[in-house]
Amino acid sequence: MTWDEFCGKVKTTVGKAADKINQTTDLATLQVKLNMADHKLEEAYAELGKVAYKHFSEPESSAELVAAAMTGVEEAQKAIDDLKAEIEKVKTEC
Repeated sequence: MTWDEFCGKVKTTVGKAADKINQTTDLATLQVKLNMADHKLEEAYAELGKVAYKHFSEPESSAELVAAAMTGVEEAQKAIDDLKAEIEKVKTEC
């Protein structure tokens, strides 16, 4: 093996290692974002519960507030689904 071949193999190996490190970092970042999105979903469900309780316990209708709270839950769930899909994409690239 010549010096040039050796250097070429080292460069290839280092390049692969750098790619793995980048993918691992991307995956960790997405996991953190997923945890934050899960927390936002929990908050959205809590808000929905509060609004729904108010809607059913008071004589005045607050259907608009319930609908808005449901939209918040749906948006939070979509964000989670999108992040999970992105995580799976990064995992398949590894």
